[in-house]
Amino acid sequence: MIDTTRHTAQSLFQRVAPEGSNAAKLQDIRARQILRMRELRPVERQQRLENRTRNANLVTPLARKEPSHGAV
Repeated sequence: MIDTTRHTAQSLFQRVAPEGSNAAKLQDIRARQILRMRELRPVERQQRLENRTRNANLVTPLARKEPSHGAV
């Protein structure tokens, strides 16, 4: 029973190796894609940070007036 549950859980997260004549080619493409995504993450993170700071700088000078107690 425990082995069956363990096998089921492991099969959920185990990658299926591609089959057929293009299996090696598909694995190579997937490996390059994973590397490319790892390289892009820090670049995208830096761009998001720059956009956030740029947006914050644009909003800061145009600060909204706080409503008075009578307006609430």
